Amino acid sequence: MSRDTSAANFKTQNLRGQALLFRCLVTGFVTTAPALTRYQQGRGIEPTQRELVGQRPANWIPEAPTTVCEHCGMAVRGNQWAFRQHQQSKRCQKAQQAA
Repeated sequence: MSRDTSAANFKTQNLRGQALLFRCLVTGFVTTAPALTRYQQGRGIEPTQRELVGQRPANWIPEAPTTVCEHCGMAVRGNQWAFRQHQQSKRCQKAQQAA
């Protein structure tokens, strides 16, 4: 087996997990397996709490997770880093001080 063939097989095996969609049993969020693992770990959810939904369609566009801020009520799109950035914003700081 040549080196190029083994590299191509390795890449195909790695991408196979990204062709399947999984749903979080706790929140209902649907995405690929690697992304769902990061999503669940960021929210303190056990990564085994998932179910297979099916194959990802060719025209599938992933949705960014949305978290609602408990201080100011704003919906923050993105990951936990974006949510932490929002909590340090002037708008959220004012809402925290007013409460």
